[in-house]
Amino acid sequence: MDFMKINTENWSYSHYFSEPLRAFVSLGATPIEDPDEVKLQYLVTLTDKDYTELFQSAHDELEIALEILNEKYGNWQLLDAINNAQGDGCTSCAAH
Repeated sequence: MDFMKINTENWSYSHYFSEPLRAFVSLGATPIEDPDEVKLQYLVTLTDKDYTELFQSAHDELEIALEILNEKYGNWQLLDAINNAQGDGCTSCAAH
């Protein structure tokens, strides 16, 4: 596993950080022709420190979203919310 980049193993709990910005992939959905169904999408999102969205692009495949995320933001610090208590995610008090 490549720990220096966000990949198919860690994408749901990792993000890139560059004060005061964050970049990550999240799961989204869009309606399709059948009103009772949705199509899953992977969203490459850039936010400020307060998680206000600044940019977002939608992709049908996780691998494409990760490729774009790593290409644009892979030189930033990688924060892993499960293994890094220094971050501002679920394992730290900074989010509260």
